[in-house]
Amino acid sequence: MKTEHQDDVLGLIARNLAGIADPKEISKLQLWLGVSPGNRRYFEQIKNIWDASDRQIDPEKINTSSAFEKVLEQLPEFSGKKTFWYYWQKIAAIIIIPLTIGGLLWYYLNTSKSIIYGNSEEIVYNEVFTAVGTRSSLRLSDSTIVWLNSGSSIRYPITFSNETRTVYIKGEAYFEVKSDNSKPFIVQTPSLAVKAVGTKFNVSEYVSNKITEVTLVSGKVTLLEKDNKKDTQIIKVLSPDEHLIYNRVTKVKNSIIGDTYRYISWKDGILMFRDEPLESVVNEISQFFNVDIELRGEELKSYRYYATFKEESLGEILKLLKISAPIDYMEIKREPLPDGSFPKKKVIIWQTK
Repeated sequence: MKTEHQDDVLGLIARNLAGIADPKEISKLQLWLGVSPGNRRYFEQIKNIWDASDRQIDPEKINTSSAFEKVLEQLPEFSGKKTFWYYWQKIAAIIIIPLTIGGLLWYYLNTSKSIIYGNSEEIVYNEVFTAVGTRSSLRLSDSTIVWLNSGSSIRYPITFSNETRTVYIKGEAYFEVKSDNSKPFIVQTPSLAVKAVGTKFNVSEYVSNKITEVTLVSGKVTLLEKDNKKDTQIIKVLSPDEHLIYNRVTKVKNSIIGDTYRYISWKDGILMFRDEPLESVVNEISQFFNVDIELRGEELKSYRYYATFKEESLGEILKLLKISAPIDYMEIKREPLPDGSFPKKKVIIWQTK
């Protein structure tokens, strides 16, 4: 492995192998090993050389002549087909490389360095995915609590070591941010950023939808977007109990002040609809239950619903929708695909006379 920071890594490995690393160095090595299979292979190569050599390496006490003689003793008699140069190459690989690395290990046993990239410490990330039709929650290193909605993901640092606490999401997530005025908390979506300090808010931005929604329960958040010149523009500063709907294509934004629980109830397994069109209702139900719902008829999209569903199954919700409006529905039988898997469940809703 060759990187511009190989010396720092080698020093960290040496102190760990020698058993003199402090807890921070041990943790840092474990994080570095988890970054890639290549890092672990490099570590194993160094460890093999370490295990095969005298661990108390001192470059001033290395006897290359003695080492050379020991290697010769292990070689078979020279074959007429192989020259002395051939064996010298083997000897060089056995003696010179371990002694060189051994000397570096000895040197770095007396140093304590950070694994750095550029001018800042390496940031190691975790990523959590929530399967479609399920929800999950997690606690970040700063005690911020995050809920992930169906089909969403979050990428976050194992520890927040920079000037900001930045996480990356796809889909929908609700945050209860631990207050820290010195380190703003930033939620980065594929196209926008939401900046907060200590607050409770919800962010929804699915790739399949051109709408981004941000709901502020308490505190203050700032919604930002980069323009074509890569300059950051403030879209909106939200107040408590404000729900923002932002069209990323047209740049049109609308905000509503009112009951914000409607927009975060999903984290408690509740679907709430307050005088909303059927099109929005079925979109949320589709996401919640991982089902494809098709509306047939333009008039259906304007039907409005006021309802709360908690712990009802998909079938029970469809029946309730049917009772409250002149509609009917049908579940399409799923046939296995060529690979043996089954497609997503599909429901068709149409208007009755």
